[in-house]
Amino acid sequence: MAKSAKVDAELEVLRKELNWLLKEEVNPVLQDIRETLQECYDCLPFHGTAEKSARHEELTPLKILLTSPSGSSMNCKSVVTLRGDSVEAAEVQFKHKQGKEHNLFKTKLKDGCVWRLPQIRDTGNHLCNALEIVSRSDPTYIYKSVKEVFLILDELMESLMKCRQSLSLPKRKSINELMDNQNLLVFNPPLPSDIAISFYIHTSKLVLALYCLHNNGQHKIEKLEITQRIQVEAMVKWLNEAIIFFTLSLQQCQQLKDKLLAVAQILEDP
Repeated sequence: MAKSAKVDAELEVLRKELNWLLKEEVNPVLQDIRETLQECYDCLPFHGTAEKSARHEELTPLKILLTSPSGSSMNCKSVVTLRGDSVEAAEVQFKHKQGKEHNLFKTKLKDGCVWRLPQIRDTGNHLCNALEIVSRSDPTYIYKSVKEVFLILDELMESLMKCRQSLSLPKRKSINELMDNQNLLVFNPPLPSDIAISFYIHTSKLVLALYCLHNNGQHKIEKLEITQRIQVEAMVKWLNEAIIFFTLSLQQCQQLKDKLLAVAQILEDP
């Protein structure tokens, strides 16, 4: 009997703790996340589709030197101008084998042409969605259950994961996708037929990958193979800040979930 009374008393303490968490912890954490994401939105040069065209011309172009991560850039160099989600100018030079000789090939984006970076656009759209989710909550509302909070946190965390993954997990392109990319046509002089180029984002870096291709034709069927891949890159400050903001917000969501779950599981345990 005494043991049962002790258990009941402990459960009552846990119920009070859970009610306190729902009343005092949830809204401040959601508000803090909202402020973090708003700060992210305000300082980054990309936004949702609705504002994109209106704000693009206001963005400051960023001139970037891309170099080899190994420190050796003899085989490829590039200077690009990044504005928002677009490479607006790019000069690329690389060693190109013609016969037995390696010649220096230089090319650049044609005037008025751009190379779009859909990863940045997608990240901006997911960020707007995350902001919309966290902004729905009324800071004066008192949550009634853990499940109610988890519905919000799960939806928010899904959007935040998409924000981070849009930057950190670029889609791997097949050889055919590389060769069929219409962006390859915006260079002057045109790229050699055995060269493909791709600009993309990897976490906090702008990357230029150059692919040397070989046509290994057999039985009159063309089969392109990548014989060499050269990569040059540079860290972009605002991309690095975005990754930090998304990671911080995800950690805040997870910490709140862990707190609520730790108490709720004990109360629900028969």
